[in-house]
This record gives sequence, structure tokens and C-alpha cells, in this order.
Amino acid sequence: MSRRIVPLAAATLALALTALALDPARAAVPEPADSAKADPAKVAATPDSSRFLPTWLHLHGAAGLGWLASPVSLRKFYQAGQSYEAGLEVQPRYALRMRLNAEYLGLPIVTTSTYTFITMSPGLVPIRDTLHLQTTGQGWLGSGRLEAQLRLTPHVWAVGGIGRGYLDSGLEPIHESNGTETLDLDFPGASSWVWLTTLGGTYEFDFLGPLLSADVRWTGMHHGEVRPQDRMNSWSIRIGWSGF
Repeated sequence: MSRRIVPLAAATLALALTALALDPARAAVPEPADSAKADPAKVAATPDSSRFLPTWLHLHGAAGLGWLASPVSLRKFYQAGQSYEAGLEVQPRYALRMRLNAEYLGLPIVTTSTYTFITMSPGLVPIRDTLHLQTTGQGWLGSGRLEAQLRLTPHVWAVGGIGRGYLDSGLEPIHESNGTETLDLDFPGASSWVWLTTLGGTYEFDFLGPLLSADVRWTGMHHGEVRPQDRMNSWSIRIGWSGF
């Protein structure tokens, strides 16, 4: 009798194991942890740790060349110099964005200028003298500016802004005397604080990740006085980026 029970028990155990193997509820592979099967909505709500600014605030910058355009009496002293800009940007509307910028414009001085002046001799005879002035130096303009940009086409923006800056002309007045005659040369546009107005345009290229742009700007510099020689203007051409 015992010999029949052993084979019967073995057959019963084999059938039970087969049933367990065929049961999909028991044979399924265990589900991964919640971290590996996260809710897409929760993933989207997770803060982006790769940015240190709010998502509505972006960095931008530009670099290029700038030069003094007028007045002619002062322009001849300067050559084109390096121009830099960096700041913050917000875009509340598709066709409108605002920027707060810091800007630097270098004004290298490498020039030879000629001045002609007339003096009167003791016998009231006019004497014409010519002064050749060779000078080198470094002027600069550092400023802060608030500007608005209006989208005209998908790639073109019109630019306008106002600001305040300090202009260091790099030129010192010349006062020479030989005991009987005195020569005074006071250059226009002396170093001082200036108000700035800016007009220009930007063309954006939508490739290579961050938006690249080509900028052209005109800037008017206004001293506290309203003399014509104190109304200086400059131009700049830069390559910029934005979107970080």
C-alpha cells in the first residue's frame, strides 16, 4: 500500500507545480519600484536643477566693434574699439521683450591731428602757427541701459532704449605758455556722466541651440550741457546670443 502512495504523492506535487507555472498572476515578473515607473505628470513638475534662473528670465550677451561717429572734431582722435554687452531678458509677449543691459565700449586713441592758430605780434602783424599733435591713449564708455524690443518679423526685432553711463574721453586739455603767449586746447566731450538713447535692429538665426543674432545699434550720448560739440554719437555691430 505504501508503495502506491509514494508515486501518487509525487504525481500530485508535479501537477501542483505545473499549475503554478502556468498561472500568469504568479508567474509574472515583479514590477519595478515606483522610482522606475514614475508618473509623467510628477516628472514634468520636477524642478530643472540645470538652471539657476527662473524659467521666465534669461541671460543674453553680445560682442563686436563700436566707434565714435560724431562730432567730426572729436571722431578723428579715435579708432574702432571692442564693444561688449551682457544682461537679463524677459519676454512677456511673443512680439515684445525687455532687456536690462550692462555695456562697455573701448575707444582707443591713436591719431595725429593738426591745429592752425593765429596770434598777433607786438606790431599787430598776424602770425600763423601750426601745431601737430600726436597722441595715444584709451577712452571708454561704461553704461547701463533699459531697452524694449518689438518683433517685426519672425527673425527681425526693432530696438529702442535709454540709459545712463560714464564717458572717459582719455583726452586731457592742453595749456601751454611761453611767457608772452598762451595756447589752450579744450577738447569737446570731456569725461563726465552722460545720458544715452539707443536705436537699432536685431536679426536672429534659429540654429545652433541658443539664439544667435546680428545687432546694429546707434547710441546718442548727451552731456548735461547742450553745446553741439557735446552731442556725441556712436555705432556698434555685434554678434549676440540669448536663450540661456
